[in-house]
Amino acid sequence: MIWLLIALLISYLALLHLYPIKWVKARRSKEFFEPPDFYVYSYEFHIHTQFSYDSLGKPEDIKMSMSSEDIDYAIITDHDTDAIKNFCDEHKMIAGVERKITDQEGKILGDLIEIDNLKVIAHPFKEKYRWKLSRDKEYILEIINLKDALLENKFMLFLHLLPVVLLLPIFKERSLSLLQKVIDIEKYACVYLKEGWDNPVIGGLDHHVKIYIREVGMRFLFPNYKYSFMLMRNFLLSKEKISSAKELINAIKRGITIVSFLPKPSLVWRKGKKLFVQTPYENSIVFVEGTQKNCFEGSCASTELNDGVYVVYAYRYLLRIGRLYLGVRPLFITALEVRKDGDALT
Repeated sequence: MIWLLIALLISYLALLHLYPIKWVKARRSKEFFEPPDFYVYSYEFHIHTQFSYDSLGKPEDIKMSMSSEDIDYAIITDHDTDAIKNFCDEHKMIAGVERKITDQEGKILGDLIEIDNLKVIAHPFKEKYRWKLSRDKEYILEIINLKDALLENKFMLFLHLLPVVLLLPIFKERSLSLLQKVIDIEKYACVYLKEGWDNPVIGGLDHHVKIYIREVGMRFLFPNYKYSFMLMRNFLLSKEKISSAKELINAIKRGITIVSFLPKPSLVWRKGKKLFVQTPYENSIVFVEGTQKNCFEGSCASTELNDGVYVVYAYRYLLRIGRLYLGVRPLFITALEVRKDGDALT
């Protein structure tokens, strides 16, 4: 009986590693090209601390997790207050404010995060916070909210949580990467295009610490900031060198943000109307959705695009059998607009 249970458990873990699957016709790209000169910075966005009514994390916990996961900058966005600014390392951290926007009757019209002159529409695809105001082109759109994306399909989350718990003693925090399989980036790409968005995008963690225990020689917080930092981060491609978190905010408006699910950056840029994509992995499938649709396999791809709005996203896969790709997990997602007066990055 015990051997049967062990066999079932091993089969279950194997099936989860081969899930999800995709059936696509991808063009194999063998080209290689050097990216243009730009700077690449990692940053985390939409983080809550003890200054939010529903979180217990402290500034030093964020700093420790940034160091552990090699994150360059953190944008902390507590509810209705920027009190965290008094505790921020101005070279690495900056404070913003998350506010619910309501009408005179208290009906929620949207959720907006403000960091200096940068404004981000948060939770745009969550029914409760769907944006009902004008779509200012200067606003950034939170295309992935990590908390929403994980909790959206609770059944799939539960199926993947069990192996995470089982594998945690062996693989430590690396087992958390299984949770990325729950995040449906293709769905968010489709919704972004279907709803007619053309705003630049960003990925938000919406991280809240719910349990905090601090004793002499012990610090325990759950969920730990580093868990979210491991699952998702943003990479900013910037023409300008950045030396402080304040400079980061201005650069986000001018550069392109890649929402990444791995610590190695993927690069997306264009020259004129030609799009270039470069990932760190050969076992990648890259999708270009918008006015035109393309699908590529490999670490480098390029294509000519017509004017319009596009979402570019990619997966890594574990195994390929013809057009069948098994064990796919999200690699990155971003959005861009192709226009005659656009520059090489955006």
